[in-house]
Amino acid sequence: MDVSPINRCRGCHADPGRLHEVLRLDPMPLAGAFCRTAAEALAAPLLPLTWMECAACGLVQVLEDVPDSLLFSTYNYASSTVPGLVRHFEDYAGLLGRHHGADPLTVLEIGCNDGVLLRRLPASWRRIGVDPSDVALEAARGADYELIHRPFSTEAVEAAGLAGKVDVISGSNCLAHVSDLRAIFLAAAVALRVGGEFWIEVHDLDALLEGAQWDTIYHEHKAEWSEAALGSCVSACGFQWRETTRIPMHGGAIRVRFQRVSGPTPAPSCPGPQRGLDRLRRAYAKRHGVPAVRRLLELQSQGQTIAAYGAAGRAKVYLAQIPELEFAYIVDESPLRIGRFIPRSATPIVPPGQLVAQPPAACLVTAWNYRDDIIRKTTQWKGEWLTAFPAE
Repeated sequence: MDVSPINRCRGCHADPGRLHEVLRLDPMPLAGAFCRTAAEALAAPLLPLTWMECAACGLVQVLEDVPDSLLFSTYNYASSTVPGLVRHFEDYAGLLGRHHGADPLTVLEIGCNDGVLLRRLPASWRRIGVDPSDVALEAARGADYELIHRPFSTEAVEAAGLAGKVDVISGSNCLAHVSDLRAIFLAAAVALRVGGEFWIEVHDLDALLEGAQWDTIYHEHKAEWSEAALGSCVSACGFQWRETTRIPMHGGAIRVRFQRVSGPTPAPSCPGPQRGLDRLRRAYAKRHGVPAVRRLLELQSQGQTIAAYGAAGRAKVYLAQIPELEFAYIVDESPLRIGRFIPRSATPIVPPGQLVAQPPAACLVTAWNYRDDIIRKTTQWKGEWLTAFPAE
């Protein structure tokens, strides 16, 4: 599989000479891949992954550009299958409703997935989702919101007759998957009326660095945002920063509210991420020596069975970067994933009942951001729980 380096910053379009390397991971398969057979999994390609930082805007991003047709050819993520995300979007919908009131308005969500947010917004609002995935298309059948089944872009906005007619735009955890982020911000500026608001939720780079969360770095996560980088890139496209809130979603995220204005505005001044990059590099270099990994390798050497819980992208990264771990299976609750195999390791993805049917000596929570939920509802198995992160 051929990949090529990006030829400009994804966020501000600075030339590639402004990008410098901050971390290089071992080659790994695509984190979004779910293989149909073990043979297909064993043959999955390994791709390089290099993390770069832009000296112009501060955006940290993946150098290797994998075409979306490969990254998302089998998209197996439905937000409504994750209880923690459902609670998050219930709270978020309530916040938007209180902030904007119940009077009729037009709201557009970029990357609406299975409608987990749109279904919870006031019925008096015109609700529009923009998402090219099959998951979004299937969920929208018979739903009480509209779906534009294509990627969000200026062309999509204009084709739908929405230029200058949208009051609120929300994008929650969708910006990580976008190659040309500046194009997204410019399209949002076209869609929103002056005075309209752009709400953005993204994984917090500062939280990633503080927790040394190297398992969050993969090809589908094309960019990781600090508050400073997001403010710089969005403000340059005709928005003014209004407020930032830190939220616990996905191990640490930020919700930033911008308002559409008639021209570019100065970005808020925030410290850059450089201070945490050394911590991340050290943690990655020492990944084989953390307590959870040492314990799993010990059990494995004794011939005991080990398993993992949570087959999302983080698990693919973890298994690829520590290939010495040989899990008998990995548990997941999504029917879109059960019955598939993890690329390269060929670890089968099974339903939660497998913990009872084939009990392991220990189970590593790779979906560590949902650890408490997972352990709370796993009542039939009483073995040893380990957690991928925090590592110590």
